[in-house]
Amino acid sequence: MNALIIYANYKPHSFNFAVKDLLAETFHKQGSSVVVRDLYDIKFNPVLTREDLESIDHSVYPPDIMEEQKFIEWADIICFAYPIWWSGMPAILKGYIERVFLEGFAFKFVDGKPVPKLTNKKAMLFNTTGSKLFFENKEQHSALNLITEKSILGYCGIEVVEHKYYPSVSKVSKEERKKYLKEIENIVLNFLK
Repeated sequence: MNALIIYANYKPHSFNFAVKDLLAETFHKQGSSVVVRDLYDIKFNPVLTREDLESIDHSVYPPDIMEEQKFIEWADIICFAYPIWWSGMPAILKGYIERVFLEGFAFKFVDGKPVPKLTNKKAMLFNTTGSKLFFENKEQHSALNLITEKSILGYCGIEVVEHKYYPSVSKVSKEERKKYLKEIENIVLNFLK
């Protein structure tokens, strides 16, 4: 199993950081090959520029985009670890998706209809929030799931096998964080059975 972990949090030693490390360690211990793409650490440029678009229009892809596409092609499972900011993913991750999950790579159009091209991939999402209020609004929660699971990953054919949210992680006890991490470890172990 090839496991790709895409991590989007600038804070070292945050709960997201612990999730990223736990995912890598758990997959590795179970014999999977693991690659971690820490978007801040690699200084990924999230801006889809005019030059990018003109180049892509001529089927010439920027090297940083091609490198990330190779990791996506290689992966059987893609795990995303990131905080929810302003009811969505951090801009660096949104830019990653806009630049990497391009037409021709992640999907194509046939007779004007989108056809997914990453149908052999699965995904897990692990999100943190700064507040529990997000979970009190079911419409907001459903909208976020619809965008990430269906409108982005599903559009490309990626099956979301798990999507977990961890609210108020900066305010919960160490014991609660340990429970969260144990749950994540068990999710991976059950997936690999």
